[in-house]
Amino acid sequence: MKSIIRTGLVITAITIASCTKDEVINVNNPASNSIGFEISTGKTRAITADIDLLKSDANGFGIFATNGSDSELFIDNGKYKYNSANYLWSWEGKSRNWPESEDEDDNIEDYYPINFYAYYPYSETELGEDLLHSYEIAETPELQLDLLAAKNVDILSRPETNLVPLSFKHILSKIDFRVISNEDFTVVIQSIAVKNVGKDGTFDYSEIMWAAAPEEFNTSFSYLKAADKKDNIFAGNTTAVNVEGTSGALMLMPQDLSGRKWDKTIANLNNLSYIEVVYRIFRISDGSDVVGYTNAEDHPMYEELGSTVTGPLFVKVGYPLPTNWLMNKAYKYDIYLDGSSSGGIVIDEDFVDEDGEDSDLPVVDPETEEPIEPEDPIFNFKQIGFDVVVIDWEETDPNNL
Repeated sequence: MKSIIRTGLVITAITIASCTKDEVINVNNPASNSIGFEISTGKTRAITADIDLLKSDANGFGIFATNGSDSELFIDNGKYKYNSANYLWSWEGKSRNWPESEDEDDNIEDYYPINFYAYYPYSETELGEDLLHSYEIAETPELQLDLLAAKNVDILSRPETNLVPLSFKHILSKIDFRVISNEDFTVVIQSIAVKNVGKDGTFDYSEIMWAAAPEEFNTSFSYLKAADKKDNIFAGNTTAVNVEGTSGALMLMPQDLSGRKWDKTIANLNNLSYIEVVYRIFRISDGSDVVGYTNAEDHPMYEELGSTVTGPLFVKVGYPLPTNWLMNKAYKYDIYLDGSSSGGIVIDEDFVDEDGEDSDLPVVDPETEEPIEPEDPIFNFKQIGFDVVVIDWEETDPNNL
């Protein structure tokens, strides 16, 4: 069964994060011999799922459990929620006890091992005995959620505390962007999007891994949209600065992009994976335009073409996607617009207006007034290169390798 998840350059620096640190709740032992859970998740920023979100979510998380050699469902999609009064995770109105033999002819070993499989957020959807579930990522970032999964298997007897430790793992890939300019550049970002990637997959909760990867790569996800009219202005920042005004990180399907890297040709713009950025640059020192125009009327062909466009003009560029996306990894793409790298490959022959629409004014270099054709790089003196840094999921400072 498939669920729609209403959840959730030159790229010269990529940061990769992994969920390596846990936050564990101290819980009281459940009464009697009822099954309880001790929960931990990776620490993340507020937009993603963390232990506080699990505790506050009225829907809680779901549990499936099998017991005995025939692997019958011992708990079938139990909804476990946090009770702040007793610090316990419990199935509201229901409970499951640890099997104990009440008949001397009954063999307690027949009830074990017990295997627990958990997921978040809770859904009424049945997984079935194969514990496989197909997902489709919502194209609207505001509706994307951080999906979590955990398991604890081969439990052979009731633990003294009655508690089952569950350590949740993020099962999607988290995508963010930052911008680097230089001391004399002001960069204005209009939009950022990930183009031509997959949105479908089947997750195996018994193995905590994706059993089926996307088969189609024809979906685009907007990280920042022109329609949002957000002011993402980066003035003189020589270190990476987060893009603001977004709905948070993109939560996307893990996938192999190695054979889908855009080759920087217009011919393959609609069938290979890349990052699209729309921006303009002007100098802090004298206000002169470097890429795009602060005022459309300053375009050298404005009167000749009879243009009526007003406001700023932006250039639309593309960057090949350089990395595969793995489960439980967070990727930061640092967009270098400091004049030291290519600034991206032009993918539209015309500038974009302030509403994100085609201006019908051709892309030219504001300083030389020479045309910049599609497939040409901005700042045509360096090829795209990569500087890879690795950080953990908590967004610590990058370490240069």
